[in-house]
Formats: sequence, structure tokens, C-alpha cells
Amino acid sequence: MPQTIYIAGKAEHSHGYDIYSIEQQGKAVAEIVPELGNNCYAFRVSDGNFWYPVIDSPPDLETLEQRPTAYGNPILFPFPNRIRNGKWEFEGKSYQFDKQPESPTTIHGLLLNLPYNVDKHTADGNGATLVCSLNSQDFPDINRQYPFPFKIEITYTIKEAVLTMDVMIKNTGDRNMPMGYGIHPYFRVDISAKADVSKAVISVPANKYWELDDVLVPTGKQLDVEGTLDLRYGQPFEKLKLDHVFTDVNLVGSVSRCSIENKDTGHGMIMESDAQFRELVVYTPPDRDAICFEPYTCPTDAINLEAKGIPAGVIVLAPDETFSATVRIMVTYPSK
Repeated sequence: MPQTIYIAGKAEHSHGYDIYSIEQQGKAVAEIVPELGNNCYAFRVSDGNFWYPVIDSPPDLETLEQRPTAYGNPILFPFPNRIRNGKWEFEGKSYQFDKQPESPTTIHGLLLNLPYNVDKHTADGNGATLVCSLNSQDFPDINRQYPFPFKIEITYTIKEAVLTMDVMIKNTGDRNMPMGYGIHPYFRVDISAKADVSKAVISVPANKYWELDDVLVPTGKQLDVEGTLDLRYGQPFEKLKLDHVFTDVNLVGSVSRCSIENKDTGHGMIMESDAQFRELVVYTPPDRDAICFEPYTCPTDAINLEAKGIPAGVIVLAPDETFSATVRIMVTYPSK
């Protein structure tokens, strides 16, 4: 039986960013750019003959810098998706996130393009790992908008051709800290280059979705999935036009599973999210053979929903308390 070799590599991109790779030799490789929001912007897996791109990568890192939520795997914290008018309250005080003057919302948190520190980059017989962290107290713009000190640590691991993303967030301040966390990965629908996208089937294990208003913020009402929004048993990708916040997620063995299946080639991918993620946003970017499965700990504008008495999953960490969660991404192959 051939030996499994794991590799931790580093290269400098032409735009000046250091790229860190973690690899299972001949089988799987992920590439991460810690300086641009710690985005894992590429993940490829091989069956021994061909390499299959799982994550939809940017054409170059300059594009990722300019459009940090458009490719790869953006990290969304201290809130995922949108906050209406950027305004919110917590424990009797009012707060304001920055936003564009013409925009009705602040979107996707505060960390998108910020540089993370590389804490560990290793490989041994048990896998290849990259650990990066960010301390909010190093960034005055975070503290100004979100005066709740924290440390976030992201661990990417490749083992047995599976990419695992672990997060740890610690309240390093001296008072309660409200938070929501999510990621925004873009996945290639044509996992095999020979796949016909029109024959791809998308599955998402959610029973309900949040009704959204004209600025894509929940009204507070949840609706049963039906028609093309019922993704529990699979829907053809070609019929989907989605930017929806799904909820009431079905778990199997403490994880939910979103999937893509290329019916013509037999290739597919699965994203497993642990039980911390009670929402799944599904987004089909226009004119791209890609789809986003976005696991969230709470829906869009959760903190303002809870202010109205609507349970929305806002997590409150006490001083020194830690939140952790895990997402796993893997490819499935045709039956032989």
C-alpha cells in the first residue's frame, strides 16, 4: 500500500502575498492567503488521473483583494450577511457598523480583507495543517465599530483528501460579547471538467427558510420550503436562482450535509457543518457555474430580530468563554 505523504508549503504570489499550501501528495491540496482575510481560495482533489477543483477560485489574488466576498471561502465575523442600517443594540447600548452611504445594510462582518498571523504550518503522517489567528485589539477599526475584544483562530487541515476548517473564537474582554459566525464558500458545480452543469443536482437539508424583505433582511417570518426551494431531495442546478436563508436544518450524526452531484460523470462534493450552524444560506452567483453553501450560526440581522423578541441564535460569550465549530469539505467519486 503506497505511503501517504502530507506537505506544508509556502510561495510568494506575484502580487506580493504569501500563499500557504497544505497537501496530501497526489491526492488533495488547499491554498490559503492569510493576508487577505485568511481565505482558503483553492481546494483541489485528484482521483489519480485528473485534478478536480472543488472551491471556485478567483482568476488572481488582485481580484480577490478587490472582491473579497466573491471567490474562495470568505470568513464572516462578528456577524454573517447583513445588519439593517448597520445599527444594533446590546445590553442597553446602541452600536453602529460602517456602511456605504447609499446601502441599506452593513454586510459580511469586519474581517474580510484583514491579515491573520500564521501560528503553525506543519505536516506529518497524520495530515497537513495551517493555523492562523487574528486579535481584534490590533485593529482600531474593529474596536471602533465592535468594542468587544476577541481572538479568532482558524485551523485548516487536509487529511485523507478531506479539508477541515475549525474555528475557535474567544471573548478576551471583560464583558459579554454578542456574535454570529459564518463562512461564504463558493463551490464549482462542474466538479469534473467533463460534467454537464445542466445535469448537476443540488441538495440542502433544510425544512424552512426566512422570508426576506426588499433589502434581503428577514421579516421574522419562516416559511416551509416548496417547489425549487425544497432542496432536501435534490433540485437541478439549472432551475435554481437563489439567495435564501434556510433554517430548521436536518442533522445526521450531528452534522448537516449539503451536496453537489454531477449526474453524468458520477462526481460530487459534500460540505458537512456541525450542529453550531443552525442556518444555511444558499446563493447562486449570476452567470457562473458555481454555488455557495454558507453555514451560519444565525440568520441575517439576527441581533435586531432578537431585539423584536424573535429567537435568532445570537451567541453571547461571557468573558474568557470560547466558541468553536467545524466544517468539512470532501469529494465523492463514481462507483467502480
